[in-house]
Amino acid sequence: MALDRAQEALDAARVCLEAELYHSTTNRAYDALFWAVQAALAHAGIQRAEWSHAGLQASFIRELIRMRKQYPALLGQHLNRALQLRLDADYRPKGGSQRQATQVVSWAQMFVTAVMEAT
Repeated sequence: MALDRAQEALDAARVCLEAELYHSTTNRAYDALFWAVQAALAHAGIQRAEWSHAGLQASFIRELIRMRKQYPALLGQHLNRALQLRLDADYRPKGGSQRQATQVVSWAQMFVTAVMEAT
């Protein structure tokens, strides 16, 4: 289910990017990352009823990158940066450029693909 939500959010991010809606692109692409990471953690047996953004990041980096080495460290860096870009896009007047939106979509695709291959 989480992976389906990740794919849906990624598809929505692409639609927003095509429509030059960069704030929305960044928001939807980060959501794809968020759900993909939940799917990865669930596959590893790590589940919660609800995840905070910080808790999700910390668990993914600690459990699946550092301890189990199931994902490259670069994905943890992308997750952290994507959250910052999403917060900028959502809450700062000038947040969400085309370049940043395109980058977060790329990271989201990388995450969704990695999780699909691992599960």
